[in-house]
Amino acid sequence: MTWLFTSGFRLLLWFLLTADASAANLLIGLALAMLLPRGRSARGPLRPLLAVLLRSLLAVPRAYAEALALMLAPMEREQLVTLQTRGLSSPLATFLDVFAITLTPFTIVLGLQAQGGTPSYRVHQVRPAGQADADPTENRR
Repeated sequence: MTWLFTSGFRLLLWFLLTADASAANLLIGLALAMLLPRGRSARGPLRPLLAVLLRSLLAVPRAYAEALALMLAPMEREQLVTLQTRGLSSPLATFLDVFAITLTPFTIVLGLQAQGGTPSYRVHQVRPAGQADADPTENRR
């Protein structure tokens, strides 16, 4: 059942990327969906993963609001900030955490770094000129 769900999701992504519903494109998408290797990872606790997923979903409307605010105000302030990770070891949780940060307009994760044994994300942000020093973790709550 998992294989079917994963293949269907991959095929959906293929159609979204190509925007072509022809028979040839369907065959190519099916071949790719079935031939790409499957990821194998240990199953972690579900509750922290669901919390990260919820934060990622809530980041979408917040990103639209920030995009509107950035269109109305000039963007003159760049900054590099360090955000602490949530301490989740799952690759999916890390992906969702990075997704929630990067979804914010004019914000991108540059990499993962270890400071004092605690991993953190190095993030580049562009903010409106009149905005005071905002809490860079506000998008992750």
